[in-house]
Amino acid sequence: MSQLSYEFNEAQRKTLERYTRFLGSLRSIFNNVAVAFEQRQRRGHQPVVLAADSRWNNAFFNGQYLSTLYERVNEINVLFKSELKELAMFTQEALDITAQTGRREPIEQVDFRLFSLSTSQRWTLSPPAKVEDLTHEFHLRFIGLRSAIRQLVFKFAELYQESFGLKSVFMAAMDHRACHCHTQPSVAQVLFLEAVTTPAWDIVYSSRDASIRATEYKADITLLLKAFGDLSARMGLLVRDLYQRMEDVVLELRRATYVFRLGELNAKLSAIMQQLNQCMTMLDDFEHWLRK
Repeated sequence: MSQLSYEFNEAQRKTLERYTRFLGSLRSIFNNVAVAFEQRQRRGHQPVVLAADSRWNNAFFNGQYLSTLYERVNEINVLFKSELKELAMFTQEALDITAQTGRREPIEQVDFRLFSLSTSQRWTLSPPAKVEDLTHEFHLRFIGLRSAIRQLVFKFAELYQESFGLKSVFMAAMDHRACHCHTQPSVAQVLFLEAVTTPAWDIVYSSRDASIRATEYKADITLLLKAFGDLSARMGLLVRDLYQRMEDVVLELRRATYVFRLGELNAKLSAIMQQLNQCMTMLDDFEHWLRK
């Protein structure tokens, strides 16, 4: 599989930051909606409430997830580098042993203690008794890494889908009437009538008029939701590509466990290392973008 380009720019980084901040603001916004409703009721208007929707809670938890996305990717990256370093050493040691014994040397005749990994204190299942056990250990470790990346695949797919649902429910709430006795003002307009209920947001409004500010606020959020939909789709492509590459690595490590000769093991490890180095580049680039 050829490596695809997944470059992310500063504008996309700003989109991620603003979307995360927007999700984090939703609870305060709807607390302010309740305040605005109470104010109108005290002035004699017939009370109204917004319908409950689970997407509000989902949005809050998605915001928490995105706020820690760098830490999550960094954790995977650190573990990935650690395992890659050990596999690189194992690969080089296999080449060194081959130089001394020959490519046709049977694996079963190679002393597993010649490999540095044999002295490790960490084993997924049990300590090794032969070279095949060392290769199988790498197979199990990279299954764990594949699982961690798979969780990213699931989460980005969820974020992409829920961003569209959020747009629908948020805009419906902002356009909702603020009382039963009048069709106007809308919820958004009422929020902008008082400084205490005005949504904290990072745009410069063209007017002090509540209706104009409400319209500009909704327009900006609409653009943000679209931009995040595009961004989350792109991030989803990246992690799906990473996952597929890890699928290939896990499969090849399993096959490497059953090779008969050192030359075959070297060929398998070389192809695996090439794939993993591409994965490492992709992860490094993604982590660097998130760290900006």
